[in-house]
Amino acid sequence: MDIEKLLSELTEDEKIALVSGTDFMYTNPVPRLGIEARSFSDGPHGLRKLVSKENNAISVSEKATAFPTAAAVASGWDPKNAYAVGKGIAKECRNHGVDLLLGPGANIKRNPLCGRNFEYFSEDPLLSASMASAETEGIQSEGVGACLKHFAANNCENYRFVGDSVVDERALREIYLKSFEPVIKTAKPYAVMSAYNQLNGVFCSENKRLIGDVLRGEWGYDGLVMTDWGGVRDRAESIKAGLDLEMPGDTLVCRKRIKDALASGELSKEDLDRAVASVLRFGEKCKARRKEADLAENDRLAADIAADCAVLMKNDGVLPLSEGETLFVCGEMFDKMRYQGAGSSLINAWRVTSPRAAFDGAGVKYLYCKGYRERKTPFDRELVTEAVKASAAFDKIVVFIGLTDYDESEGCDRDSMRLPENQLDLVEALLETGKPVAAVLFGGSPFEMPFKDRLSAILNMYLPGQNGGEAVRKLLFGKAEPAGRLAESWPESYADVPYGDLFGKKKNEIYKESVFVGYRYYSTVNKKTAFPFGSGLSYTSFLWRDAEIEDKGDEIKASCEVENVGDRDGAEGVELFVSAPESDVFKPKRELRAFEKIRLKKGAKKRVTLTVKKDDLRYFNIKENRFTLETGRYIFEFCKDAETPVLFLPLELEGEKLPTPYDGETLAAYADPASVSDAVFEKVYGAPVPKPQKLLPITPESRFEDFRQSFVGRILYSAAMGVVNKQMKRAKKRSEGLERDNNLKDAFFLGKSLGSNSLRSISMNAGRKFPYNFAEGAADMANGHLLRGVKKLFKKIKAPVLPKDEKQKKRKG
Repeated sequence: MDIEKLLSELTEDEKIALVSGTDFMYTNPVPRLGIEARSFSDGPHGLRKLVSKENNAISVSEKATAFPTAAAVASGWDPKNAYAVGKGIAKECRNHGVDLLLGPGANIKRNPLCGRNFEYFSEDPLLSASMASAETEGIQSEGVGACLKHFAANNCENYRFVGDSVVDERALREIYLKSFEPVIKTAKPYAVMSAYNQLNGVFCSENKRLIGDVLRGEWGYDGLVMTDWGGVRDRAESIKAGLDLEMPGDTLVCRKRIKDALASGELSKEDLDRAVASVLRFGEKCKARRKEADLAENDRLAADIAADCAVLMKNDGVLPLSEGETLFVCGEMFDKMRYQGAGSSLINAWRVTSPRAAFDGAGVKYLYCKGYRERKTPFDRELVTEAVKASAAFDKIVVFIGLTDYDESEGCDRDSMRLPENQLDLVEALLETGKPVAAVLFGGSPFEMPFKDRLSAILNMYLPGQNGGEAVRKLLFGKAEPAGRLAESWPESYADVPYGDLFGKKKNEIYKESVFVGYRYYSTVNKKTAFPFGSGLSYTSFLWRDAEIEDKGDEIKASCEVENVGDRDGAEGVELFVSAPESDVFKPKRELRAFEKIRLKKGAKKRVTLTVKKDDLRYFNIKENRFTLETGRYIFEFCKDAETPVLFLPLELEGEKLPTPYDGETLAAYADPASVSDAVFEKVYGAPVPKPQKLLPITPESRFEDFRQSFVGRILYSAAMGVVNKQMKRAKKRSEGLERDNNLKDAFFLGKSLGSNSLRSISMNAGRKFPYNFAEGAADMANGHLLRGVKKLFKKIKAPVLPKDEKQKKRKG
């Protein structure tokens, strides 16, 4: 493709069309010049290909394989699993002619209540980037493009459309951008998706420093940069910032904005041409031919990965179970397994194998009691009494519990870290029998387990995908080895989470903890967690010994011998953390710098060598505005988890000797990162903390939830939510089954997402169905300006016609 030639042949209106999407999941074609449309699909743990252009409902999509979600895959600590998931999804993309999969997601798990944590990998940027890179490479190995998202600091759902992530430069560089940078540089995704939120006062879609300076300038990215769906504010500003494509497009106001900005000189022809060229290059990359996918193979793969990534969090010897015994199993998730998250990633799974179905298929003998109803939270005395009475005839109990689709979902953050009350009551009643209780967990993020010390075993499946039931069966009976390690910390209580009381409560999300995210906080202040980052057990035992270290110039090699001293084959996660020199720079106690998962036969041993680049030991100096390596004594620690070092290797390194960028008050404050004042954070941040904004008057940037602050606004809000309620009622009337479940999840997500959405984003997402003049009119009416609002509803927005609509326009003319 001759890009320069095409740029000279394209009209201005055609160029404007090319940087806009159409029909919700497509790029605009230019038939006159043979430029074809490219097809997109939601991911990232399966293909959500819309059945038709006319219906973009979450629950209406082609049948596909639901793989384990990112939260599960990362717990495997093996990038090969992420690669296999990516490749498996891409094969199904090819089957349906999809050119770009919207995934993986590389956002950091800053807080366990974030409703979308199931879709992200880890609280640690190294582990997150490793998994995201592998999944990207797996997707693109099939000639399908991957879209890395959501760039950047998108860590909260309640205010994701309008919120401002206020992050100091050091935390941004060391934590939040570090999850993206290696993926960009090594895996080279076809596309990057900007986040909805603002970053330090500027929306990510038009943040020149983020896109133009860092992504394109410092990292050298030359691929496609696109918005999230409805995630554009000022189309001209976004192009100037370095963003290419607006999705889903079909927004008259955006095409008009570009046209007007070109006419006034506010937007240069060169900037538009750069964006057009990027879209054309992206289209040229998409050359994957259609090929039928083997769904049965993907189903088997999903089970294998789910088993390899499951985390055995506790075991006093009750697991594995004996095959001959008849089991007592309890908890509705045994029958209605939660295997994926809710929201835009909802997969229409072609098959779902629950633990019950897997038990039945293998002829496992068991007695099952429901114990609780998954869609209801109140205590059900009858169900609990039935379960306790039935358990009397058995020596042990296996209970299935976890978070439901109504506890965590895209579009909203969780209210607490508690399990549903009916599940808590059931577990307590079962433990009171005095029998050993093994718990199988499902969910996309941590939850409190006040009863954990009394459980005999805890097997965490996270969200294991459609064949998770088969993985559960194999793990419980020792046909597969639990080999996962936690990719995030599990706090004892939500009260232990830094600034947890403020999370998701206001438009401005202040990241006062700076670099002390997850285990970086807990280990530094010596706060014990329920289950540490990196922890996990096995059915066998491993011995680590003979650690060595070698300085190889630009990198350091640390090694140790690992031996399987148990009586079963198994896998071990070898984690290398590094403690930086003590100095007048605040820093975490230890940070993950390398890892490897090894698989050993019983009695086998292997020498594991891990490599750390010296550049990765640097911290970001806010005074110098660059990364720098401190001179001093570094401790390389082979750890079982973030709280349990096993082997220690000190090494003196020569770096720079720079004055501290922090004053005494700041250093003293960050001795307890959970108690930093606004005044101290402002020193670290380098600017005043943004003040809370008033809810009135309503503007297109207001959350729809805020409409309830005015009389007319409440009427409009009730009318819109009434549509959602009707959808929920229709879903409840359907017969039991996957279709009903998906429709319920669709309605729940729509309701939650609508409330947190802004009028502007709703308009940018709805295209022709809710043009921007409707958003302006609704805002005016909510403020009591009824006549002015109604007038805006009838205002016409004149914008360039799309090339694909030119023939129709001429026929009408």
